[in-house]
Amino acid sequence: MVPPSPDGSTTLSAAKAAALQEIQAAIGAAKDAQKKGDFAAYGAALQRLDDAINKYNATK
Repeated sequence: MVPPSPDGSTTLSAAKAAALQEIQAAIGAAKDAQKKGDFAAYGAALQRLDDAINKYNATK
């Protein structure tokens, strides 16, 4: 884990930053699918989110 800098911000590795972007995209896809009532797309987005979270947690 990276300790926070003196100003309180944290710098992520490139891999962690990319995984975080995947998480954010999956959350957006889930919200869009939910608004449309598209449960198949919502389920797919939740799976994508789960995969992205696992990737983030496994990345250094």
